[in-house]
Amino acid sequence: MSNKKEQTKRKILKTALREIDENGYEKLSLRKLATNCNLTTGAFYRNFANKNALFVSLMLELSTSLTEIISQKSNGNYTPREKLLLLGENVFKLFNTKNNLVNFLFFNPVAQSIYTQDRGLQDSFPLLKSVHKLIDDIISQESLGLDSDETFIKVWAFLQGYMLLVRNGVTKFNTALLADTLSSLLTKKGI
Repeated sequence: MSNKKEQTKRKILKTALREIDENGYEKLSLRKLATNCNLTTGAFYRNFANKNALFVSLMLELSTSLTEIISQKSNGNYTPREKLLLLGENVFKLFNTKNNLVNFLFFNPVAQSIYTQDRGLQDSFPLLKSVHKLIDDIISQESLGLDSDETFIKVWAFLQGYMLLVRNGVTKFNTALLADTLSSLLTKKGI
């Protein structure tokens, strides 16, 4: 990819993330985004075929950034179980400060379709891959006898549901509740 095309693509992504952060993904207009990037609509579509393609790129960007932030905070001698809890806590902390971006990452229509895909596609997103790996490590190291994909669905569903409850003001985030729920989801099969 040419340097100019890459710069244009980066500008679109940066501007789109700013607009999502300020107004939410639901209000993102491709025409307005192109205008804010000083591009014609045609020039925009030479970089992204459609809104879904833009959303995938934005999700990759956010997923990578969030995973880097979390891994920096968890540099230390943590068990996989502690790392999973730390990841959950940090997602909720980010949710408090960057609500629209986390809302976009977890709940936009493209994200929902990715969660239904096979693990290979999910693993192309660093945050999903990290959660999968931590669950795999916990199951393996603690000989839990759990199905990794099924356990991932339970953990991810809990995180999303809890996030929706917090977002809608039904409850406030509670680290102890997060820890207890993750612990109950990651208990040896048959117990």
